[in-house]
Amino acid sequence: MDNSVENPLLQAPGLSSISGWLADSKLLVKALIHSPVPFAGECSLPMSQRRRLTDQYQKIFVPTYPAIRIADRMLSALQHGLERRNPTWPEVQRWINSTQQWYRRSVDEIPWNPVQAKGMILEGMTGIGKSHIVERVLGLLPQVVDHEPKGDWGMLKLRQLVWLKVPMPADHSRRGLLASILAEMDRVLETDYYRSLMRPTNRIENLIVGVMQLLVQHRCGMLIIEEAQEANLGSKVFSRDFLNFFLRILNWGIPTMIVGNPLSFLELRTHAQDVDRFSEGGWFTMLPEWGPQSDTWTKSWLPGLWQPCLLDLVDAPFKTLDTMPEATDWPSLLWQMTGGLPRQLARLRAEVMDWALINKMSQVTTDIVFQVFVQSPKFSGVQARNRALANHDMNALMGYRDLPLNQLREYWLRDMPGTYPKKPKPGPSLEPRHPKVSIGDQEESPDTAERKRLIAGLKSLTKEASLARHVRQASKRRKKDAE
Repeated sequence: MDNSVENPLLQAPGLSSISGWLADSKLLVKALIHSPVPFAGECSLPMSQRRRLTDQYQKIFVPTYPAIRIADRMLSALQHGLERRNPTWPEVQRWINSTQQWYRRSVDEIPWNPVQAKGMILEGMTGIGKSHIVERVLGLLPQVVDHEPKGDWGMLKLRQLVWLKVPMPADHSRRGLLASILAEMDRVLETDYYRSLMRPTNRIENLIVGVMQLLVQHRCGMLIIEEAQEANLGSKVFSRDFLNFFLRILNWGIPTMIVGNPLSFLELRTHAQDVDRFSEGGWFTMLPEWGPQSDTWTKSWLPGLWQPCLLDLVDAPFKTLDTMPEATDWPSLLWQMTGGLPRQLARLRAEVMDWALINKMSQVTTDIVFQVFVQSPKFSGVQARNRALANHDMNALMGYRDLPLNQLREYWLRDMPGTYPKKPKPGPSLEPRHPKVSIGDQEESPDTAERKRLIAGLKSLTKEASLARHVRQASKRRKKDAE
């Protein structure tokens, strides 16, 4: 196939930018950053109208290294899938046309293809920010692109479905998932597929083929399945049926990403072939930061989620609290209150701002934050859990059935400061040997090189944003002094 031929599926705004984002991490970081809440002294609204902005804290996107890496791989898988389905290629047109021969056939009668799309897994406990990353990446792209008649690639008209995101069904059934896919396609594409296919007489094996054909016909760039839980994908009863369906989707050239709780992937991990297929695009495990001293907590989450302020004054200096003697500064105090979870940090900041605006406070203090944390109904049900996560208290966490306790225990023990694993006995290593990337007189793995590249782009943009903010603040001060 000639890669030099223009691909209509990648020419729409957003899609045409993917190549640039993948080539330059700084451009990707710049596209991902989203901060709709101003910093202290920068809000132009009168005090009486600022409360409506508190909901915007949940929309802030902080491009941490894990988030940038996941975004990079999502965009790469989507681009790779669309590149291989360039409609100007005759062989691609023949493949699309050939799928019609299986109309109303059972999925068991359809042969497997030798070429596969990339599968991806994104796992993490609740509140860690999985869905927020996915939504931000998809927000950079159009969801539907209309293509008008174009003779050289044989299409009279096409509504391209760039991506489709649906949750796992509450009833844990494949029919429920297929119904969700059809309903969401109808909503997005303004079609009527649900009514035509979701008939009681249509067997599940035939329904699967019908859904696959529609995804192929609309050139779906990526299918994202969210809310994978232990009760559906992680269950031995349901797991095999779901996984076979997802493998079929990959087999028809559509990249598929599954997002969910680590407990939902326990069954999948027991099948080496499935792990290979679903990790082709990347298997990402999101875990809380180890402690309040981590760079990500102090240099990314706190500046990104806590510093935006709807008041005219920045927060007052930290003051030690008798009720929380373990908190010695702002990072450790907020760590104890949120368990290191970004969703909880954003929620706490929004509640603090709301309380301060209601009570006409001019500045956030340590006492105010503690009072909100103790009294807010949004934290009454999570205080104990957050403190347990902050203190790595496994005994206190045992009562939560949806937390990946074994994964957390291994992570905390493995990364505990001051502890070192025993030196292994000499012998052959089972770890894969990665090729080295030479940089000057040093050698580093491709993962390390990629991490440095992405972090360098993030640091550069963070510095630029900080300098621009200081310039704006200085200009406002000079203008105020002149008045």
